Amino acid sequence: MVVELKAVARQRPDCDLDDELCARIGARLLAWDDGPIEDCVSPNMFAEAIVTAAVEAVRAALREPNSEPDPWRPAWRVLNVVAGIVPFPLSRMAADAVIDLRTAPGGRVLPRALDDPTVAGRVLWTRDAYGSRFGVTAAFVTSNGAQRWYLWDIDACGYLALTVHSAYYPTPEQALAAWQSGVGDVAAAGTAFTAVDDASLLAQLMPAEEGLLRAGSENCEQFAEYHRSKRLAEAAIEAVGDTSCQPQSYLDASSAATQFGAWIRAHRADEPQPAELDELITELADSWQVSNVAALYSTCSPHRVALTVLHVRDYYKDDFAEQLIALLPDWTCWLTTRNRLAPQLAQRCRPYALGEPHADLGTDHSRPHYLARVIE
Repeated sequence: MVVELKAVARQRPDCDLDDELCARIGARLLAWDDGPIEDCVSPNMFAEAIVTAAVEAVRAALREPNSEPDPWRPAWRVLNVVAGIVPFPLSRMAADAVIDLRTAPGGRVLPRALDDPTVAGRVLWTRDAYGSRFGVTAAFVTSNGAQRWYLWDIDACGYLALTVHSAYYPTPEQALAAWQSGVGDVAAAGTAFTAVDDASLLAQLMPAEEGLLRAGSENCEQFAEYHRSKRLAEAAIEAVGDTSCQPQSYLDASSAATQFGAWIRAHRADEPQPAELDELITELADSWQVSNVAALYSTCSPHRVALTVLHVRDYYKDDFAEQLIALLPDWTCWLTTRNRLAPQLAQRCRPYALGEPHADLGTDHSRPHYLARVIE
């Protein structure tokens, strides 16, 4: 791969080389992921191997006689591009390798440092009508001075905030249109990018390096952006600045159980309730959010309701799971009323609260499609 990319580097600019590298990574990781388990290679293991191969290519170019001016430059450009897409700690590994290269015979001709991704201007974001789907974009400077806008489409309905789509776009308008298309006309109606005004929430939403952990079932596009989305997220978070914030009071499982318990008893006063109602409410409130993004506990969307059904059926015994699911229509009614959702938005949650499968998530409650780009 590095040999092939050196040939690309002789003919095309760094942004093209960057995209070509990511595309090749995506295709290779998908092939391994679909193959036998004994042939599987983790994304980070593969990225580390590419960094190592790029370093060795630079070292060989410095060592071998060559009449070509700056024979090290194609390999150096490949190393620079690889180092620019891998998140910490692999980015540190690449930086340390450059220090070693500059002390090698002939290494003083190399630039002193690799080029870090640079955010130009403000980081922008938007969120859908349900409040749990985010679009984040930032402009990054290319080697020729032009700008490209990177988009993160972040779905926070599941057990983690997951980036379900990410890519470069020529303008913020095109990035917004791509995000709106992925969310759907109803939930994304009237949305627009504004400057990020909650650095702490942004840091919780953006993709981050987690070692061997990953959602699983990535498609080729998601594998292609697996590393780059995290590295550029590091730069975006740094550009926004201080992520500390004043403590705020958000709805949590305990207060939700108390409030919903009072609500359902008032609204169902003439109907018999199960003796274990308090236990059911507590369990449902605990199951509603597995992630730790406190600011998003109260959000309610069709996708989130459908995921809750799958989680409950996977986690609890059948009879108890069905009792919890029987509470979901009231639970979603309470939350959507509390959130003052428009009736047409709230009504879209109801079929899934009644147990209707969501086509984008699959029907296997033990393996939901967490990385699906769901139309809300």
